[in-house]
Amino acid sequence: MNQRYMIFIIFSCGLNFVQSSKKPNFVLFMVDDLGMGDVGCFGNDTIHTPNIDSIARQGVKFSHHVIPAPLCSPSRAAFITGRHPVRSGMLGYGRLRMVPFLAATAGLPPNETTFAEVLKDVGYKTGLVGKWHMGLHCENRQDFCHHPLKQGFDFYYGLPLTNLRDCGEDATRSVITARIPQMTEILALSMVIVVVTLVAFTKIGLIQRRGFIFLLAVSFIIFATPVVLQKGLRRINCILMKNYDVVEQPVILENMTLRITQQSMQFLKSSQNEAFLLYVSFLKVHTALFSSSKFKGISKHGNYGDNVEEMDWSVGKILSTLEELGLKENTFVYLTSDNGGHLEEIASDGQREGGHNGIYRGGKAQVWEGGLRVPTVAMYPGVIPPSTEVMQPTSNMDIFPTIIKLANASLPSDRVI
Repeated sequence: MNQRYMIFIIFSCGLNFVQSSKKPNFVLFMVDDLGMGDVGCFGNDTIHTPNIDSIARQGVKFSHHVIPAPLCSPSRAAFITGRHPVRSGMLGYGRLRMVPFLAATAGLPPNETTFAEVLKDVGYKTGLVGKWHMGLHCENRQDFCHHPLKQGFDFYYGLPLTNLRDCGEDATRSVITARIPQMTEILALSMVIVVVTLVAFTKIGLIQRRGFIFLLAVSFIIFATPVVLQKGLRRINCILMKNYDVVEQPVILENMTLRITQQSMQFLKSSQNEAFLLYVSFLKVHTALFSSSKFKGISKHGNYGDNVEEMDWSVGKILSTLEELGLKENTFVYLTSDNGGHLEEIASDGQREGGHNGIYRGGKAQVWEGGLRVPTVAMYPGVIPPSTEVMQPTSNMDIFPTIIKLANASLPSDRVI
């Protein structure tokens, strides 16, 4: 898709584009782990998504929209730079890369150019609310080399990592124990075997008493470290930031969608007299799943359905704010997912906590269509004809040159887009 603008694909549907003298605004929604089968306008008739469906009715539905990598960090890097994630080191040969810990010295390289940087250079106010998950530090905790404010955003409010299982209120659930459910039991049994072996070796004289104490202490440290790490992950990884400040540690998820919505609305109100780009990156519907009290138990699909419907409510509130401020007619709105639904997510009670990818095989972290094809809609009143459907292949990397074109800015000439 070299130099291929998404907006040009829309032109092929009969669109007559007229460049306005006023710079267009941009509101970009990124949902986490939303599957093709989770949204009403893509075929789901039991989970209610009236606001996402409304975007499709007023604009365009992309039926063959793909991502270059079926995992959070590389997909988001491609989205924000318009480049295949392998070019920025966010994807490796034969492996999927993500930022696993907040302390990891990894992330989107500072020399990459994001759409926020390009638009900021031509006078736009830029904001990011929600999940970042493309690194924070390089060499020390004060350099913030991967922070959103160093990547072109004027305002940031959200989680620099993601809402891992450990971020939820259920202390028994962890990204570690989800993969190794019997981890504590295995470590305890291993420790018992080591102790018995050391005692036996001491009895027969193979090791001395001082050696016994030393080996016992080393063994205890080795086996206790994974347990301590698992118990502390919530405080280590799950923080909420506003610009460079940590404002909550660990983060309280229950009303987080409400706060993301309020911060997004506040950004729109404070930016209504200037050109702006707002990137709303939802924590939903990644596990840990969470819902505010108003949305608990409202759907036919348990906790997961509740989460999808609360996310859709948030989309509606932000779009209503655009309309109330008289900004809707001059705003390009785009909504997508970073990858397909997560098929393996199962709650401790057996309830599915991952999305549905419709007729497509596979899901998150898998390179079949279920992992790569994502539900995507966009609207731009007066520019994109209502109820348009684009069935040609499009990509989340297309949004970068599309935004640059609509903002009448210039693509970076020193790299492959």
